[in-house]
Amino acid sequence: MVIENPSQDYAVNLKNLLFHWPGQAPLLNIESLAIAKGESLFIAGHSGSGKSTLLNLIGGLIAPVKGEIWVEGVNLKALSGPARDRFRGDRVGFIFQSFNLLPYLSAQDNVALPAKLSAYRRDRAKEAFGSVAAAVESLMTSLDLSPDLWTRPAFRLSVGQRQRVAAARALLGRPPLIMADEPTSSLDADRRGAFVDLLLKESQKAGASVLFVSHEVALADRFGAYLTMESLRPSPKEEA
Repeated sequence: MVIENPSQDYAVNLKNLLFHWPGQAPLLNIESLAIAKGESLFIAGHSGSGKSTLLNLIGGLIAPVKGEIWVEGVNLKALSGPARDRFRGDRVGFIFQSFNLLPYLSAQDNVALPAKLSAYRRDRAKEAFGSVAAAVESLMTSLDLSPDLWTRPAFRLSVGQRQRVAAARALLGRPPLIMADEPTSSLDADRRGAFVDLLLKESQKAGASVLFVSHEVALADRFGAYLTMESLRPSPKEEA
C-alpha cells in the first residue's frame, strides 16, 4: 500500500503527515499510507491513538502541521476551506460513531440529505437508480431497513436501525471514499459483523474504497487490508 508519488489510482495517499494539537506532543506522525481505489482497509487502535483525528485529516475537517494529503488525486492543501467542504461533500461518505442523524427527520429524509447538499451525489444517484428516491429506497432495502421504518423519525429508531440509516446516507450518490469511525461500538458482536458485511457489500457494488477505524480487531478479517495505528508511526530509530 506504500507508494512514492500521488496517483489517480489511489483513493488516499498520505506522505510525511504530522499532526499535533497546539502545545501538545505529536499525535500522528505517518511517513506513508496509501489506499488503492476499491480497497477496504481496517485500522485498529486504542482510544486516544488518533483514529478519529486521522479520518478528520483525510476528510479535510482539520489541517496537518505538515505533510501531504491526497484524496482521489486531489491535494487537499491546495484547496480553500469552502472548496474542501464541497470536495468532502461530493467525494466522501462519513459514518460517525454517534451517527449524526437529524433526529426529527424521517429515516428516508436523513438518507437523502447528501443529494440535497451535493449536486455531484444527486446526479450520481439519478444515474445509478433513475431518481434520488429510488436510490434511497434501494439502499435502505439493501441495508435491511423495512419499509415501515422509512417514514419513522430518526429518534424513534433503535441503535442498529440508526446505524444502518447512517450507512445508507454515507453511500447515497456513490461517493468514491467511505470512512467509518467506530460505527459498531454500540452493537453486540453478532450485529457488528452483520453490519460490516452489509457495508462492505454495498460499498463494493458502488466501487467505493472503505477506511474503517475501530478498536474491535475481531472485525478486521472482513477487510482487504489491516493496519494498526502503531504500525503507521516511524520507529524510534527512524525518528531520531
